[in-house]
Amino acid sequence: MAKGTEDLQMLRLIRAFQKLLDPDTRRMVLLYVEEQVHKQHTGAVVEHTPASECSGKSPPGVGRDTTGDS
Repeated sequence: MAKGTEDLQMLRLIRAFQKLLDPDTRRMVLLYVEEQVHKQHTGAVVEHTPASECSGKSPPGVGRDTTGDS
């Protein structure tokens, strides 16, 4: 993937994250991303359990407009 495309995707992720208002949802997103980074660095193959199954909450962005531009 081109560097410019990666930069644009990163900016979109930052904008979407900034729109999340619920602290628990923000925490779930951060934990998921940190888990993915850890897996990438260790080469671990661990079956993923969505945060929503662990906490009983909806996955990030479900039920809220978190990615639409306003």
